[in-house]
Amino acid sequence: MRKMRGLVSALLLGVLLSFGAPTAAAAAPAVVSVVHGPLAEQANAPVGPVIDPADNERANAQKTKNKIVVGVIAAVLLGIVLWGRSIRRKKRKKSSDQAKGK
Repeated sequence: MRKMRGLVSALLLGVLLSFGAPTAAAAAPAVVSVVHGPLAEQANAPVGPVIDPADNERANAQKTKNKIVVGVIAAVLLGIVLWGRSIRRKKRKKSSDQAKGK
């Protein structure tokens, strides 16, 4: 029973970590330099790529879908392991009973 509780708690921990809130990447402060002359127009250009909100939503949806798939696969693998252990325990008990002459 203690092993079963340990396995269930490990599974729950894995699920919680896989579905946990994504860590926000710390944005570095933008470096602003003052330029006069023909390069002044280039200095006013936005720094870094411009991300379309629709692309961002699609990426988040894809990440969520991937997390769900990984969670389902982990649950199936855990079920296979538990099922195999129960079969192994039954075989062990049966062979020990036959050795005792029951």
